[in-house]
Amino acid sequence: MRTGTKSAFLLLAALALGIVIGILVSGALSNRRMQRLAELRTGPGLTYFMERAVQPESDEQRRRIREILDRAAPRFAEVFDRTHEETRSLSDSVMLELSSVLTEEQMQELRSHLQMRRRPPPGEPGRRGPPGTWRRRPAPSGEDSAGQDSAAHPTPPPPE
Repeated sequence: MRTGTKSAFLLLAALALGIVIGILVSGALSNRRMQRLAELRTGPGLTYFMERAVQPESDEQRRRIREILDRAAPRFAEVFDRTHEETRSLSDSVMLELSSVLTEEQMQELRSHLQMRRRPPPGEPGRRGPPGTWRRRPAPSGEDSAGQDSAAHPTPPPPE
């Protein structure tokens, strides 16, 4: 092989490797961003976001903000779950209507495509399940497993 050919081959190999690495890094960053957004729906994530936005001026203000957000967290979860269920119901309805128009092959292709796009919720590597069954991060020191601490709430860590 001539030197020019070897150089061109090495250059193309480096370019291809750079493209592959770029795609992998981009996907990982995108997944991390989506996970951060999903974590904002949880009580600790919402608390972290609000505290960061308003920067409480005193421990008393921080305590009162947390009390309000702790009371609101179950309602946020309920709205999210209800919206998710409604979206699922609408999707099932649309699929049923499409099944009368599409061929069996087209329906299989559509199901396959939709299945590939589904992702498990953050912290859950496999099957979906009720929120109480999702794996949680270890509690920061001073908190019990339910996310409550015996003294004051520590500032939740930023979503990673």
